[in-house]
Order: sequence, then structure tokens, then C-alpha cells
Amino acid sequence: MGKFKTPRGTRDFLPGDMIKREWIFSVFRRVFEKYGFDPLETPAFEDWKLLSAKGGGGDEIKDEIYYFRDKSKRELGLRFDLTVPLARVLASNPQIPKPFKRYQIGRVWRYDRPQAGRFREFWQADPDIVGSSGMECEVEILALSVECLKELGFRDFVIRINNRKILSGIVEALGIKNRGEVFRVLDKFEKLERKEFEKELKAVAGNKAARLLKALETGPGNLKNKLIGEGMKEIKEIIIKGNAYSVSRYMKADYSLIRGLDYYTGPIFEVFIKGFENLGSVAGGGRYDNLIELFGGGKTPAVGISFGIERIFSIMKDKKMFKLSETNTRVFVVPVNEKLRKQGLKVVQELRKAGIPAQTDLMGRNIRKQLDYVNSMKIPYVIFLGPREAKSGNLTLRDMKTGKESSLKISGIIKRLK
Repeated sequence: MGKFKTPRGTRDFLPGDMIKREWIFSVFRRVFEKYGFDPLETPAFEDWKLLSAKGGGGDEIKDEIYYFRDKSKRELGLRFDLTVPLARVLASNPQIPKPFKRYQIGRVWRYDRPQAGRFREFWQADPDIVGSSGMECEVEILALSVECLKELGFRDFVIRINNRKILSGIVEALGIKNRGEVFRVLDKFEKLERKEFEKELKAVAGNKAARLLKALETGPGNLKNKLIGEGMKEIKEIIIKGNAYSVSRYMKADYSLIRGLDYYTGPIFEVFIKGFENLGSVAGGGRYDNLIELFGGGKTPAVGISFGIERIFSIMKDKKMFKLSETNTRVFVVPVNEKLRKQGLKVVQELRKAGIPAQTDLMGRNIRKQLDYVNSMKIPYVIFLGPREAKSGNLTLRDMKTGKESSLKISGIIKRLK
């Protein structure tokens, strides 16, 4: 055993798992680009003032940011999501044509308590639309989300939708003043035991707590004001317009949904895989119309969603949804003696030139040990190169799953394996 372990809340991914994760990334990338989103990359660390700005992530996230000073004593932090860096990019580049449709897939960091489906270093996949306040953008983001999940193999999931305007309107209609504190407690609605949640809510909402809790569970009811009206109208519009994409059946209005980040201003949504609700949402997002202006840009509407790769990966492994090999190598070339190694290398190179991932022995092993390696790596095919094959030009291709062997020219093998 080595002396060192990964830092708490982080993990190593060996090739078998990385092949699965890379496949997940490729699905997101393919669907995002099909919907007209282009890639963007931003630094892993940002200015501390950006990450901790009031009205950005909020006090809870601020406490979770990995903070440090560089050698010039500049205050910096690791990014806690991909949305804040995007807002900085847009604030600094107002000339970018709108709507700006970008996606980013990358690592983020939060000093959180590690638990099932939650790590301190994790990956997100984010598509965002910047420049339009129309609910068509929300519908496009949600339609894209449905397609991503279907492409990954999920069928049974729900998109819970709420609106920050409704939440703010309810708090306003009840005459509650300390909205920020109330929202922070409301975000714990499904994270705390019922009695503990009610106790915390009463501490910040006083004798209004019971009515507030009822509005969370059943909707605004007879509470009415401008914010509630706007929020309800936007949710209805999203669901109606979702019919054009055939995705409304996945949507469900849920007035208890909060989304913890402070920058949300309108519709918010979270995606849950049925049967795995205990892990939390696998995606979440919403509208954030003030964030770019907060960072020095013009007033610019924006909406997006973030997929949590770790939870998706964990659920897919648990459900045995992956149908992938443990290695990218398609074929292993086995020269049966030392004299044929040089010819074996030529065969390997021909396969590689044809785009077929191939290996041959680099350890000086005998045939049995080479085959042991092939089996341990789950390489699907083997090519045997012996004196007979070298003389005839016909190589022996073995399917390691069935044991069936075929005698083929290298051109025939390439055609078979492509």
C-alpha cells in the first residue's frame, strides 16, 4: 500500500471508470452541440471578489469556496460552479452576439461534507442561453435535458419546476422581512427531519411559519400579488410550450423547490431519477437575469442548467447501465515466438493506421501470460502470428468472448473490426 491517499472528498478514476465517464461526457457534448451550443473553457480559479460577491453564490457557498493567496498575495478561489465564470466572461465581452449559447464541461470544487453522491471535487456539464428573457429559452434547456438523459439510457425521471418570483411573492404577501434567512432555511426542506425543519423555519419566520410551510406544500392559494402572478404565468408558459418538444409530461410544478444559490431570479428546476431521489437531483438550474450586471456588464437575461456527473455516473453504475468495455483496446497481437515480434509490430501499426486501437506484448511474456493479460484487460480480440500465418499472410483472429477463430488477411481483419 502506498503512503498517500487522495484528499478527502476526491477520487481517482482508473481506466475502466474513465472510459464510462468519457462516454457520458461525449453524450452531453453531442446533444449540446446538436442544439446549437458551442464550447467555452474558463480557469479553474478565479478572483476571490468575484466568487464571494454579494448576490452571487450566497453566504453558504462562500463558506464552501476553496480560498487561497498566491505568491503575490492575490486573493483567489477555486470555482464552485461554471455559471459565475460564464457571467464574468459575458460582463467582460459585451460584444458577443446574442443569444449566446455555450456549454462547458469541467471540474468544480466545494468544501462540503462528503456523503453519498456528494464530493469536494466534482464535474458539471452546463448549457446556458444568454441574452433572451423569453420562456422559450427555459423550454429549450429542459428539452435538451430530457434528450441528454434519454441518450444516457434513463427513462423514468421528473423535472420539478418552481419560480423564485413565487417564493419571493409568498414571503412578501405574508409580511416576512428577512427573505434571505428564510430562503436559506427553506432550502433545507428535504434535507432535514420534519420537526427540525419546522423548528428552524419558526426561528426565522415566527408565527408566519405555518402558513409559509402550507404555501410550500400546496401552492400560493389565496395569497396574491404581482410577483406570484408573474411566476405562476411563467411556469404555465413553460409547461404549455414544452408540448412542442414533447417534454411537458416530465415536468411537475413543485412550490417547495428553492435552489440554494442567491443569483436565481425566475424559473428554477431540478431533475430527479425515480428510485434514486435519496441521492438528490442529477441536474438543476434556472434563470439568473442579474448576475452579469452584478459583475459589471449590462443588464443581460440568462438561463441554464447544470448536470452533476458524479450522481449520474453513480446511478448508472448501480443500475448496470453501461455496456462498455473496460479498455479502449480492440485487439491484441500475439507473436508466438521472438523471431516474429518485428512482424507483429508491423501488424499492430497497420491496425492503428486504420483507426483500430491495438496493443502487442511489451513485457517479453510467453503466449499463456499474454493471454492472461488479454483476459484481465477484457480485450475483445486477439490476433495470433505464428510461422504458418507469417508464411501464408493469413492471420488468426480469435473472438475472446465466443472463442471462435477466423483466418483472414490484415485487410479482412480491419474490415471485421471497424
